[in-house]
Amino acid sequence: MEKNTRKIGRRSRFAVAALAVLVLALLLSVPAMAADNIGTGDIGGDSDALNSSNVFSLFTTTLSLNKTAFLANGTRLVSGATLPRGTEVRFVIYIDNTTAFGMSDVSIQDVLDPTFAYQAGTMQVDNSAATGATPTQIYNAVNSGLGVTDDPLDGDVASAVGVTIDVGNSVVGTNGQLNIGPTSVWAILFRTLMQ
Repeated sequence: MEKNTRKIGRRSRFAVAALAVLVLALLLSVPAMAADNIGTGDIGGDSDALNSSNVFSLFTTTLSLNKTAFLANGTRLVSGATLPRGTEVRFVIYIDNTTAFGMSDVSIQDVLDPTFAYQAGTMQVDNSAATGATPTQIYNAVNSGLGVTDDPLDGDVASAVGVTIDVGNSVVGTNGQLNIGPTSVWAILFRTLMQ
């Protein structure tokens, strides 16, 4: 009888140890919780564009607003990916102007989920990609793009305060005005760490 008791005791210790490893693994990994392609924007004072959307249709013209996530090595993340805490995630927000018309006074605001901690001084912008470029092509272009500061008072086109990224001067009046040329893509990249 005593022999059987020891076996049950060993199994119980093994089960507790396995449960502890599972709990530790869950604590060290969190799902990347960011909604795909959701943003608000204001284009030339059009109040309809302030609704959450990923496509803004203005009269006969269309702008496409997209948000994608990448690892530091350039691997694109899929929705629902689970990443360990401390992983660097690079977000790219881009506007694809597929029309033959330039767009002036475009503004975007992105509020990060608390799962992601914005890393100060990591914003880069680019407008060299042509319309129809893939998210990876856009990432590669903006990853080597022009750096801008986070300071909302320096006149750059973008700024960051806390978990909020603002582009253009509609919400943050001291940002520079964002104009997007015809048949071109304007993009911003910034880095975050998973919490």
